[in-house]
Amino acid sequence: MVRSTKGLWAALTEAGRKVPGGQWRRWGLRLAIGWVLCAVVTAILTLLARRWEPKWLGQWDERTIASVERGPMSFPDAVLLESPGNLIYMVPLVICGAIVAIRRRQSVFAITVIVSYVLARALVYLGWSLWDRPRPRGIAGGVASPEMHSFPSGHIILALSVYGLLVYAWCRASGSRLEQTAAVAVGLAWCASLGYARVRLGSHWPSDVIAGAVIGLAWVAAVIWAWRATSEPDDSV
Repeated sequence: MVRSTKGLWAALTEAGRKVPGGQWRRWGLRLAIGWVLCAVVTAILTLLARRWEPKWLGQWDERTIASVERGPMSFPDAVLLESPGNLIYMVPLVICGAIVAIRRRQSVFAITVIVSYVLARALVYLGWSLWDRPRPRGIAGGVASPEMHSFPSGHIILALSVYGLLVYAWCRASGSRLEQTAAVAVGLAWCASLGYARVRLGSHWPSDVIAGAVIGLAWVAAVIWAWRATSEPDDSV
């Protein structure tokens, strides 16, 4: 493991040196600008939702979550479908994605996929610091709702930041319009089912998931914008 780690680090630094310094600076600048803008979006959404919750948002959430509970998805199915957004899945996926990218001499993408996940977590914590919203307790006695912040949904933000970037890399490497369309459709369906499952479990209010989707999509767009500042070839997957 030590030898493999040293080999990966050597490959990463070697490939990184081949990227012009100006491209690294543009990558970092775009990433910083994108994160700040997403932080502003996160703060605005959180403060607005906090203001609207006692007026109408709370009632809408209650009605919607009750409708989802009566819907076609069972509790066990929801447990299965929400699992790919959990820490135990996401961290190995990020690490594996970075390792594959390093072995393919894609240094910028390797670093980007890690930074995308880490800074997405920072956006989640920003929202949680602005509003300590309690999670739903009405489904299964709140068994799937730990005593944590609810708004926005970290599962959705993190899933979109990683799966969204991987889908874009897939589309960038593919020359088939059909394959690109299928990749986007599968990625969106994957994240949508994850969000629906979180509501079905009572782990989040519907508005938590919607806000998480907005923030997650904005962040993955910013990450893609940063990655496009480099001239890495289009065979990143």
